[in-house]
Amino acid sequence: MSAKTRLAKIESADRDASPTASFADGGPNQSGDISPSSQSSEPNRGQPSVLQRRQWLGWTSAAGVAVLAGCRETSVSDESESAPTVRTDVPLRVIWTGTEADADTLRRTWQSISEQPLKITVIAPPSNSATSASPETSGDEPSIWDAAAKADVIAYPLSQLGEMVSRDLVMPPLKSDASSNADIEFTVNKADPPAVRVATTYGRELRAKCLGGSLPAMLVGEKATSKVSSSSTITWEGFEQLASEFPGQVAEPTAEGWAGVSYLWRLASVLSATWLFDRNTLEPLLTQPEYVDVLRQMAATAKHGPESPMTPGEIFRNVGSGKLVAGIGFPKNQTERNADDEVAATSNVQVAAFPIVQSDVVDADGEKLERTGRVVFAPQTIVGSLAASCRQTAAASQFLKWLAGGEGSEPLYRSIPGLQHPTSSSSIDDAAGGNYQPWLRSAWQNPNVMPPLNLVGGDRYLAALDSEVRKCLTGGQTPEDACAAISKSWSELHKEYGVTKQKRSWQQALGLI
Repeated sequence: MSAKTRLAKIESADRDASPTASFADGGPNQSGDISPSSQSSEPNRGQPSVLQRRQWLGWTSAAGVAVLAGCRETSVSDESESAPTVRTDVPLRVIWTGTEADADTLRRTWQSISEQPLKITVIAPPSNSATSASPETSGDEPSIWDAAAKADVIAYPLSQLGEMVSRDLVMPPLKSDASSNADIEFTVNKADPPAVRVATTYGRELRAKCLGGSLPAMLVGEKATSKVSSSSTITWEGFEQLASEFPGQVAEPTAEGWAGVSYLWRLASVLSATWLFDRNTLEPLLTQPEYVDVLRQMAATAKHGPESPMTPGEIFRNVGSGKLVAGIGFPKNQTERNADDEVAATSNVQVAAFPIVQSDVVDADGEKLERTGRVVFAPQTIVGSLAASCRQTAAASQFLKWLAGGEGSEPLYRSIPGLQHPTSSSSIDDAAGGNYQPWLRSAWQNPNVMPPLNLVGGDRYLAALDSEVRKCLTGGQTPEDACAAISKSWSELHKEYGVTKQKRSWQQALGLI
């Protein structure tokens, strides 16, 4: 059976119950400061999910049979006979956060295996500038929120997941309900590893498919293999020492849009207390000594780094080419690169575990700092969701599963920067990364994932963070002043969006409600 024929059929057997039920019943605790017993004592813990499902079912019923025709997957009574074909006369409306070149690649690749037409609307990625970051896009360019309200499938940054849910722009993860004859379901892949599933869970429900998924690693070139072993873990003190031994040749991502992310990565690897905000008051915690200490060490290391700030992908390429001896980053597809150069770059990079805090270091209160095992997906990580306005749920579900690594999607992961196959059994192994790919599959098994400022207006919080961290790294202000400025900006954003609203958004991001 051809790929086109297979994609023209509804995969009616794919009726997996939402994996997020395990998160609500004693699964991974994203907060890092609440015990399972305290979670289970919360009143009406599952109520929001139930209400969402009821509202969604009510909406679909009111829309009438005409709307649902061709949009629902096969009912239980029909499964034994034949699966209906997906309509190919109505284009799928796809929102793509990226470039027109990405959209062209997406369109060509999909058309090579399917007759389902696509109507792709391209939205520019969120701005990294604190001055230009705003809730809405100005001018004639539509905001992602406006575009998403008229879409079937949405591909967007992970940092926008919370606001997508808050604005009711993505489809709830509904289970089949034979009694109501409404069996629309957000299908999930149980093969997705734990870290990927937790990262795309919001309010204890899986709301997206991960289309990215890269995690930062310690990258080691040939000159540093005698000092950093791929079988051991370097400490942050050791990383700073390595940078001092090789001035200008050891780097971590500090380019615009990445300095704040690097700070979050460091925090996750060091802190075991509450993550970023007080969970009850939403007060920013960055002025606390442990947060300031992490930024101070980051600034001290940056003094030994390259003059020009780099992205994770640039660090990977420069370690592979020998321009850097070591660094923190991950590979990123670059279609314009020479194939031979790409092979050489990946083969010359050894991958070690992400740095940890030194085991005998204590914080300002005298508490011993240990490795937490926490990880943070980059806010730029691409995820995909079925839109609440989806008019072809069956076709859209098939497309989204294909986009997340289905058969025939390999060219996407070799051509579009930022895409990373999230399935541990992927055949897309070495398109970019070489030694990095096996390491990443192991790292994906860690469910201790923290949200990257996944609140309403999260991009503005990230922009404020990035701006102040970069000022600190370049000597523009002290770590104490930078952390105070970040806290002030975040508190002002809390007030702008509403503290109560943001508190609920953050608790949902942590999986507390």
